[in-house]
Formats: sequence, C-alpha cells, structure tokens
Amino acid sequence: MKKQIKERLLLKDGSRVLVLGGGPAGSFFAIHLLRQAKKAHQKINVSIIDRRMALDLSRQIQEFKGCNFCAGIISPRLQKELIKNNIILPSEVICEKFTHIWVHGLWKNFPFKVPAGQTILSVFRGTLPSKRGEGAKGLDSFLLKKAVELGADIITGEAQSIQYNHLNKPLVMIKPFLGDKFTIESDFACICTGVNSNLEKESKKDTFWKSFQKINPLFTLPKVRPTFIFELKPGNRYLKKYMHKEMYVIVSKSKKIDLEHIVLIPKGEYLTVSLVGKSIDRASFPEDTGKIIKTFMSLSRIQKILPNITFKNTPIACTCSPNMAVAPAKNSFSDRIAMVGDALGARLYRDGLFSAFISAQALAQTLIHKGVDQKSLEESYGWVTRWLKTDNRYGRLVISMVQAALKSPLVNRILYQSFASEMKFKQQDKWPLGSVLWKFGSGDADYREVFKDLTRGPVFFSTLTGILKTFRNIFTELFFGLNWETYGRYPTVIIREKRDYIKESIATPLGIELDASPEMERMYAIKIRASSRKIFTELGKFGDPDGKFLRIRFVDIKRTFGLPNQEGAVIRYSIGILPFHMDIRLAQTLPGKALLYEPFGFFTEQGKLLFDITPTKDGNNRLVLYTAFDFRKGKSLLGKIFWKLFKKIFPDYAHDVVWNHAICCIKGEAEKKRDEFWP
Repeated sequence: MKKQIKERLLLKDGSRVLVLGGGPAGSFFAIHLLRQAKKAHQKINVSIIDRRMALDLSRQIQEFKGCNFCAGIISPRLQKELIKNNIILPSEVICEKFTHIWVHGLWKNFPFKVPAGQTILSVFRGTLPSKRGEGAKGLDSFLLKKAVELGADIITGEAQSIQYNHLNKPLVMIKPFLGDKFTIESDFACICTGVNSNLEKESKKDTFWKSFQKINPLFTLPKVRPTFIFELKPGNRYLKKYMHKEMYVIVSKSKKIDLEHIVLIPKGEYLTVSLVGKSIDRASFPEDTGKIIKTFMSLSRIQKILPNITFKNTPIACTCSPNMAVAPAKNSFSDRIAMVGDALGARLYRDGLFSAFISAQALAQTLIHKGVDQKSLEESYGWVTRWLKTDNRYGRLVISMVQAALKSPLVNRILYQSFASEMKFKQQDKWPLGSVLWKFGSGDADYREVFKDLTRGPVFFSTLTGILKTFRNIFTELFFGLNWETYGRYPTVIIREKRDYIKESIATPLGIELDASPEMERMYAIKIRASSRKIFTELGKFGDPDGKFLRIRFVDIKRTFGLPNQEGAVIRYSIGILPFHMDIRLAQTLPGKALLYEPFGFFTEQGKLLFDITPTKDGNNRLVLYTAFDFRKGKSLLGKIFWKLFKKIFPDYAHDVVWNHAICCIKGEAEKKRDEFWP
C-alpha cells in the first residue's frame, strides 16, 4: 500500500493572513508579504491585530500611549536591509546618527569610528517618553504606516486564543478595545507577540499560549532573561558635550552592582540605559528600580562618562523591565501558523530588530513561493530557528570571552596595546582585532563569524604583539615611577590615515612646516572636556614643582628661565648628578591655542615639541602633542659611530609610555573642576 503524501497548502487570491502583533516584526512581515504577493500577481488580505494601534476613518494610524520595551538601535546590517527594501527612516523617527562606538573595559577603552558606508541610528519605538515633542515619531507607527500603505488593515484588540476550525484553518479570538469578543478565520496566522511578559509563568495562565500549545504540543517557548531599561533626560546640551554622537558598550565589574552588559544610547534630549546582569535577574521590579538607578549612576566609570549626573539632578523619564530572548523557541510553527520576531527568538543581547527583519522576510517568501503547511515551513523557513540557535550558542561563547578579557586589567591592557598597534601601522579595514571588536560592539556580524575571527592567525599575532609591548611598557612605567593614581587611561593613538592631515592642521596656525620624515617622530591626541583656557593653563605647569604631568623618576624636569607659556621660557631635562642635560625653549605661543618648543643640546638636532588645542564639534577640545627631532650626527669618526649606536638603542617606546601618561594626566587635571554645565 502506497504511503499517502500530504498535499502542500498554498495561499490563493483572496486569502486572509492575520498578523498577531503590530510591532516591527509584524510590520516587517506584512510589508514583505504584500510586496512578494504583488510580484507574484496575488491578492492577499492582511490584517494586523494590535492593542495599541488603530486606524481612523482617513486610514491614519492612531497610537495609544504605551511602552514598546526596546533599547532602540538600528544596526548597520539592519539599515542596509531597510534601504535595500526602500524603507527609509524619516528624520522625525531618527533620534541620533552615531559617528563612534566605545567599547569600555577596566584598563582602557576602545574607540571605533563608524566606517564609511555604514550607519548606526537610535530611535524610540513608541510614544514614551511622553514629552518628546509633537514632531517626534516612533519606529513602530512608521513601519505600521508602511504596511497600511501597501494594503494592510489594522484590528485594534488583543488575540486571546488560537485554534483550528473544521477546515483546519486558524481561528483567532479577539478581544477588542471596546465591545464583545469575536473570532476571525484566516488562511494563515503569523504570531509576532514578542516576549515581554514572563513567558514561563504567564504561559500557564495566558489563554493564548495555552491554546497554541494545545494545537502544537511540541512547542517550547523562547528562553528569556530580564533586562532593565530606563530613560534619563539630561538634555541636548549636556549630551552634546559628553556623548556627542557616541554610543557606549560597557563591560562592568563592581562590588556595588553585578552587571554584565551596559549600553548607553543618546536620543536627543534623552539617554537610554540598558542593563543586563545578575543584579537585574534578582531584582523585584518596581521596588528595586530606584536603588538600581542610584547605584548605577554613582559608579566611578559612569561618572567619568557622565560627570555630575545624579539621581537627584537628572529626571527619570520612564523605566521598563522587558524580557530578552536568549534562546529560540522550539517547534514554533505548524500548518498555517508560524512565529517571527522575538516570539521566535533573537540574537543574544544584540540587534533584535535585525533578527526580526530576517525572520519576517524569510517567512513571507516561504508563504508566497513555497506553501503554508508545516512541511513547506520546515523546508524553507526552518533555517531561521537553526540560525538563531547557532548564533546564540556562539554568542554565549564570544560574550564570555570578551567580558573575561575586558574585566581583567592585564588582559584588557594587552588587547588595547594590540589594538593601538593596529591603529598606528595598519589601514582601518585591515585591523584584525579592531575588526572583531567593532563587530562585537556594533552587532554587524553573526557571533559565529566573530568567534572564527577571534581564533584566526591575524588576531593571534596581533595579540602576541600586544603581549610583548604591554610587558615592555609595564617595566618602563615601573622604571620611571609613573603613577596613574586616579587618572583615567584614555586612547591617545592617531590612526594612520589621519596623521598627515592632523600634522598639517597643527602646523598651519603657527605658520611653520613640519619635516616630512624626521628620524624620530611621535604624535598623540586626546579629547578633553574642558575649556581651552583650562587646558592651556595646565600646559603652563610644564616644569613647575606643582605640575602633575611629566614627573619622571631619575629625570628632573624644571623651568629654568621665563614664565609659564611665555615665549623664551626654558625647560631643562637633567639626569641626577650626571653632567648631561637637554633644554627646550618655548619659541612661539598662540594663547589658548598652541605652544611650540624647540629642543637643543645633548642628542637632538632640528627638534620640535608642539602642543595644539583645537575645538571639537561637541563643544569640547582636542589636545594634540607632536614631537620630532633628528639625532646628532657627530663630527669626528668616533662621534659619528657613537651617535649612530645611540640612535639604534634609543628607547623610542619609552617616549610613548611617558607622554601617553602625561597627556592623560593633563586631561585629568583639566577636567577636575568642570564648569557647571546643566540645562
């Protein structure tokens, strides 16, 4: 007897598809489905059921007040997909377009400029915070409007149960905003309800999940983990000064609060803070909300990023405690029913909107080109669940590795030194470690790809270089007695591509030309959140007994002639009782802008030491330190041999260690007494 082959189920002209949930996943699915149907010359009726959205008589979307439980990041991958699919976010939806991402560790931090051709945006999803201004729009209503423009309808209400009718079609019971419950039959039901309830507990009493598990007994809910998101309102001026177009991903290690993952996301007047960790897992909201916010804002690393910000002086606009999917659902589809978005699963701690887009697109293509029965769904859509499962498995591994590295001061320092070496000597698109950390911070690649990159040769050799240079630098710091005290350790490297540009920009105001290829040349830059006057005053302490920077064991550095920052002043370097010394003379001063010193004596010829202060777009200042010289050549044969040997053994790396410490001290001192800067 031949085994009966189950016939494929297909959508036909006039078929009705219900979308349960009007968030991004539901809207993405409706948009893709209607576009795919149009290309296939099919007429599909799509109805989106959502409890916070309604259509008025003119088919304009009315959005009810409510929380959409999302940090609101549009990743580079998602932005590319949106543009590719002609979904262009308008300015009233975009809160911020970022130029940099910072990955923060315990020793030093990693700055990443968003590469050309890539875009990272922040958005609000819904109507909250409620005082954003009349022109501000949420992402959810924008996407839903796109779906409506393509022909989708909106039913305001909540899906309370799902079952099969006698024709084996989904029958969904709806509880409307007003009026009695009613049922709708459909040819396919797409579940996009998200995970923003405690599914493992709620599913036992939630009639919808109970009804779905009754018709699909093998279904297992996504695993979730609680997050805590709150919106601060420090104001535009404050955020422009301290976080201008910058997003922060922070690895924390504190006895006060146990957090694994912190993200700071500026959004106009607001700052979204997203927290994940054991302290959040243990919290009982809303009772612990205030305590968590106070403790978080008091952390020293947060105060360095957001100085003077406190629970008292900064309004808390809103808070929420959504769940985050950390493992995908199992057996999430059956005949004529499937899930997309968080209800199916999401990438671990990253880019839930992108995974929602991918699952929605894949399901829409399956329905139009393959079928709506379980076998068709498995063949053409099942890969999404497998992709999420694999991605999350690698994600747990990658996140554990990165967190362990960034929480260790020594390993963090090694990684930073590796990264700094890449910035100095390689083009940005050829940074092995930098590329991995960019992908980690931005979510611009699957975790599987990140893991493979981490374990490949280029990262190994880059890290090996970092190990050697780190221990060399540690011994140098010990030798010279450099003490970091409370000063932060900030990146000072200028990337290879910008060195010539910056070199020209600091020479032009002084009316000088810097040598094209001196024998010894170094350049460092640091952003200082202080006025040029304060920075200039701090530079004037060069050689003073009370100066905090360039205090080196075995080397006495003091001003022997002239006044601070006055042309003609002389700073002398001397080594104990040895008869050797080197003088540097302040040859040119531009008050509040630049200082040009010229070294003479001992081992240098044609040298320059230049400090330049340049305003940044966010109202702060960038301090650049440039130093270059040629070595003495000698006149006699013996002298020539001596100075050639001296040039070869000169420890130029010590110059890097000493001046890196010095300009971090300058930054710390200049920022100590910050101007009151509050809206």
